[in-house]
Amino acid sequence: MGNNCNPYHAWGSTGYPRLSIRDRVFKHKNYNFLVGHTTPEYIDSLESFEIKDSDVFVVTYPKSGTVWAQQIIISIHELHGNQNKYSNNMERMPWLEYKTAEYTLLPSPRLFASHLPEHIMPPGVKEKKILYLMRNPKDNVVSFYHFKCQITGCIMPLYSFASSWFDHVREWYLNREQYNILFLTYEEMILDLKASVKKICNFLGINLTEAAISQVVEKATFQNMKNDTKANYEHLSPERFSGKFLRKGQIGDWKNTLTVAQSERVDQVLQEKLGDLPLSFIWE
Repeated sequence: MGNNCNPYHAWGSTGYPRLSIRDRVFKHKNYNFLVGHTTPEYIDSLESFEIKDSDVFVVTYPKSGTVWAQQIIISIHELHGNQNKYSNNMERMPWLEYKTAEYTLLPSPRLFASHLPEHIMPPGVKEKKILYLMRNPKDNVVSFYHFKCQITGCIMPLYSFASSWFDHVREWYLNREQYNILFLTYEEMILDLKASVKKICNFLGINLTEAAISQVVEKATFQNMKNDTKANYEHLSPERFSGKFLRKGQIGDWKNTLTVAQSERVDQVLQEKLGDLPLSFIWE
C-alpha cells in the first residue's frame, strides 16, 4: 500500500493534506460527516430525536459489515411478518445521521443504521436495541482502501471519512452498560452465520422457525447479496460510486495488501489504544 493507505494515518493520525477533502467532509462534535448529506443543525437535532419502542439500530464503524447487518435484520423482520415495501435496504434501514426521509412518519418497527460515535447518538437510544458490529482493524482499513478507490473522484483517507476506528470502538465499548446492546464481530458472523442469526433473533426477541432462520442465512450469504438488487447498493448512481459495494467478504485479506511494517504498526496502535480492554479479534 502507498503512503495514503498507511493504516495508522487512515484511522486518525495527522499528516494528510486536508485541502483535498475540505469540500467533501465537515467536522462537527469531533466527528466527520459528508458534505451535502447532512448538516450540523440536523446532527444537533438528534439530541431530541423521538425514539419509538420498536426502533432497532445497527451501529458500525465504516466497512465493518453494515450492509450485511442490514440484510440480516431486514430479513428477520420480513420473515417475522413485517412487510417490506421498499425498493432497497437503504430505504428500509436508512442512515440516522443522513436524513433521507421524514423519519417520524416511518412505520414501525423502524430500523436504522449508523456510523455515529456513542456521544452523538440520541439519548433515547439507550432504552432500545442496538447491534454493534466490529471488524478486525486490519481487514477494516484494507476494505476501505478498496472502497475509496471506487468512490468517484474520492481521495479521502478513512479518518477523514469517519474519524478514528480506535476511538469509535473504545467509546462504544466503555459505555456499553448504558445501552441494551449486542456486540458481534464480522469474523464470528463469517465463521458461523447461522449461530449469529440466532443470536440476533434472540436479542431482538423474535422467534423464527428453523426453516425461517435458514432463509435468513441464505439471503445473507455473500454471493446472494451480490446478486440481490435490494442489498447490493447498485442503485447508487455511477457519479457517486463506480464499482461494487460488496467486494470479497473474507477474513484475512489484509495479508494481501498490508506490508509487514504496516501490520506491526496496527498491532502497536491497537495495544496502545485498546490494550486495556478485553477485546479480541480474529485475524484469519
